[in-house]
Amino acid sequence: MKRVVLTGGVILTLAGAPLSQAVAADQPIYDTSMATPVESLPLKPTRFTLTESRQISRIRTFHWNRGRGAEPGSIALQRRDKTLLGPWKATGAADDTGLANAWWQVEPGIELPAGSYTLLDSDPASWSRNPARGNMGIATIFGSAPKADAVAAPTQSMEAAQQTTVGTADVVRGAAGSAPLSLQAQQQLAAELFEQIIQSDRFDYEKIEALYLRVINECPDSDRTEEAYFRLSNLYRMGFDPPEHGKLRFLLESFLERFPDSEGQSEMSERLLRAYENTGQWAQVVSIYDQSVPNLPNDHPYLLVSNLDYARALEGAGERERALEVYRKVAAIAGGERAGEFDMSDLWLRAANDRIAQIERIRQQRWPEVIAAYRKQFEGMAWAEMPQIQELLEYAQALETDGDSKNAVTQYRQVLRTDRENGTRQARIARERLQALGADG
Repeated sequence: MKRVVLTGGVILTLAGAPLSQAVAADQPIYDTSMATPVESLPLKPTRFTLTESRQISRIRTFHWNRGRGAEPGSIALQRRDKTLLGPWKATGAADDTGLANAWWQVEPGIELPAGSYTLLDSDPASWSRNPARGNMGIATIFGSAPKADAVAAPTQSMEAAQQTTVGTADVVRGAAGSAPLSLQAQQQLAAELFEQIIQSDRFDYEKIEALYLRVINECPDSDRTEEAYFRLSNLYRMGFDPPEHGKLRFLLESFLERFPDSEGQSEMSERLLRAYENTGQWAQVVSIYDQSVPNLPNDHPYLLVSNLDYARALEGAGERERALEVYRKVAAIAGGERAGEFDMSDLWLRAANDRIAQIERIRQQRWPEVIAAYRKQFEGMAWAEMPQIQELLEYAQALETDGDSKNAVTQYRQVLRTDRENGTRQARIARERLQALGADG
């Protein structure tokens, strides 16, 4: 994922201003761009609402596309009643880094009355989305309030724009939110796309990914769509190196929202939980465990390990006291009369007791003991094992508090390497401490 500097970061609108006060000059009236990392393929329709009519002069969509840009296609608008406006042929423009065709731009020159609209792009697979903006497509729409006394300008009327769509709707057929194909056409297209996948080089992951995404977006009602979700989730988990945990997370969220009654709900929910854990989305993990772990029956075979996972998630989310309660519950069961009812209860007892002891040391600010315990733990790990990111952060904090700034900096940087996207609470804390220590370069 590339960190891209985009224009703006605030949605600017004249919707609340009287026409007499509105500025007629071209300016953003809708903007989902901001200076944050981006991914490809919007997962939610890119919609906006006008409370007053607006003259639309320009529309831009962003196509980072893994630093390659994308050959300009077309952009269109769709009203709530599914009436299509456009499509308009786009021209390409470079972004601030000089990447050619990063921006697609059209100049519709139409007046839109008040209402809700969906923005459509002919290449959703390369259209960038912004997780910080709700995973809608990145776009900027420029316009102004129409002047009542304006001289007639050489622009299209809405009726003329609608007429241009005859015979061209298939140009944006694959865009999120566009008018869907008939079920028969979806079934046929899905079959063709799966055949292309079979014929593809099995290591051409980007091509296979794009084909699965076409099934998902262009054939939403076909009987192959759920399979496309499942196989694409496998690709993100086990094909790409490193795994595409971020994409996987959003894909699974989309599946669970789209297919609430699917037989695959249980499996995909479990995958989503692991994706949250792998990307450090501890608040989401805790919310899932809050609904499941406390309700496990006392004779459940995974009672102990599930509670340990729950406690680790609580620690990751910064809820140390709640985590301590759960660790104590595990220790009480694994060290009590019922220990024989569970496999590897001695292992889970040792894991719970180790965390209880370390949390107590931290609470009592016994920093040399915290440091010694973590050094012993990390040195004893097998070559394939990795410390939890929360443990790395606590180790770094203990070193810093104990006056060992040099080694603290090393460990804070290890936290950032563990979370390469720097999206976890632990990574944010580590970066703040590195800046405070003057070592953020």
